[in-house]
Amino acid sequence: MSEIDFTEQYEKDYFLSRESDEKRMLSYHSEYEKISRYIKRGSVLDIGCGLGEFLELFGKGWDKYGIEISKYASSIAERKNIKMIDFDFNPNSMDLIIFRGTLQHLDKPLWSIKKCLDMLKPKGYMVFLATPNTNSIYYRIFKNLPALDPKRNFILPSDIMLKQILENFGLSVIEIRYPYRNTPYSNLLLDHLNFLLKLIGFDRNFAFWGNMMECYAKKPG
Repeated sequence: MSEIDFTEQYEKDYFLSRESDEKRMLSYHSEYEKISRYIKRGSVLDIGCGLGEFLELFGKGWDKYGIEISKYASSIAERKNIKMIDFDFNPNSMDLIIFRGTLQHLDKPLWSIKKCLDMLKPKGYMVFLATPNTNSIYYRIFKNLPALDPKRNFILPSDIMLKQILENFGLSVIEIRYPYRNTPYSNLLLDHLNFLLKLIGFDRNFAFWGNMMECYAKKPG
C-alpha cells in the first residue's frame, strides 16, 4: 500500500491570507521576544516553516533552516535565505527547534519529535508555539477548539500529553504557558459572553483561557 501524499492540502490557497494577517504577525513578534529570553543566536529550525514569515524575525546571529511539506511555501522560504532540509539532517546541529502550530498536523508526531531531538544540540531548546490544548476548559466542555482543522489534524495535543512525551524523550520541560490575555486574539468581554452563549447552544468560535499553549524544553548537556 502506497503512502498518502498530504502535500496537496498545503499549497498556494492555504497560505494566501497569512502575510496580510496582522494578528498573526503580532503573535510572531511576541513569540520571538519570549524565545529571546532563552536563546539569542545560533542555528534555528522551524518545523512547518510555511513561507518563512516567522523565521524572518530571526536576524543577525542566526542560521535559519526549515522543514516544509509544501513545495509552494518552501520555494518562497528559500528566497528569504532559509535553508530547506529534511528530518535526516546532521545530528547535534541545531541550537533551537520550533514547532509553531505544527504538532497537530503531523501524521507521525512522535517520530518527528524524535528526529528533531537527534538534530538538537546538547543544551539546545525545543519550543512548541501556537499549539492547541485539549486540556482546556473550552475543549473539555465543547469537545472542540477554534484552532482545530479536522481535515489536516492527526493528533489532538494537550499540555499533559506534550509534557509526558518530551520528558519520556529525556528533555527537561522548563515552562508551559497559556497565551490568551495579552494576545491580539483576546477580547475579554466578548469572549466570556460567547462562552455563555455557547453553553446554552449558540454556535460560537472564540479565543479563551487555555485554548492554546506554548512549551519550552531543553535537551540535557
